[in-house]
Amino acid sequence: MRKLALALSATTLSLALISGASALELKPLKANSVDLGTFRGSIYYTTATDGYRVVATLAATNTHGDQPQIVRLVTTLNADQTVTLSVPGSMGADGRDATIAFSRRGNVVEVASAEIALD
Repeated sequence: MRKLALALSATTLSLALISGASALELKPLKANSVDLGTFRGSIYYTTATDGYRVVATLAATNTHGDQPQIVRLVTTLNADQTVTLSVPGSMGADGRDATIAFSRRGNVVEVASAEIALD
């Protein structure tokens, strides 16, 4: 399993747009940019003995000043688990929340949303 994880970490991701019906497979140790409209940042995961550690760090795009709003999610996924991260929509926009879900299916971690662009 460790050899598989190392082999996957050497693979690069191309730019993809995720629709509500699809998901993008993440690779271990490979950071990906994420744009949720009002928040932007990066996501990645690492393998550990107790599961796959997913990290998402996002900063608000509408923050003015020296103290940006930062959101950081750190969670460990075991087989067949999913965690959802939702950020609020911007003031004056359509008010929709942007949501992404990280799912582990066997040795694969996927991220999916109707409104997420990754590279």
